[in-house]
Amino acid sequence: MTAPVTPRLLLAAIAGAVITTASAEAGGCGGAECYRHVNAPPIYGAVSERVLVRPPETVYRTIPPVYETVSERILVAPGGRVWQTRRDAYGELIGCWVDVPPRYSVRHRRVLVQPAQSIPETIPAQYASVRRRVLVQPARSGWVPANYGQGGYPGTFGPSLAVGSLPDAFGITGASSADVGVGLGFSSGSIYDGY
Repeated sequence: MTAPVTPRLLLAAIAGAVITTASAEAGGCGGAECYRHVNAPPIYGAVSERVLVRPPETVYRTIPPVYETVSERILVAPGGRVWQTRRDAYGELIGCWVDVPPRYSVRHRRVLVQPAQSIPETIPAQYASVRRRVLVQPARSGWVPANYGQGGYPGTFGPSLAVGSLPDAFGITGASSADVGVGLGFSSGSIYDGY
């Protein structure tokens, strides 16, 4: 005894066979069986980094020596008592003791007040902000469903299927084309899931 076949299930099977046969005859594919190869270019971004331009450095600053000129009073001849003789108005020789004061002179000379010094001085490091290009996402390549115009891969163009999609053709809501194709036995599913 055979199980009764509901008219709706029979209609779905016939429509699926017609769509599959029509797309196979046209040299294309239909429904969830079509995939296309997509190449996405790499995505680059910019990163700001602080880089060392010049490392810190210690230099030695030299301060020259400091000299000063000083004046000194020095003794040239000591003073004292000396015997002096002289002639008076009548031509007679007269002698007497005379006090002679000491004689001084001023002498100038340079003296070192502060010796030369070498003072270390640290020059801080210099940094700069540099922008460089970095790879955010590498180039990708893979197979995606070819749902031309029905929410497939964005930016795709191609021929539109006359029926729409298999769920639309059979009035089934909440199912994908792959689910309907597998359920009707037209497809065994696909191992490709996009990228």
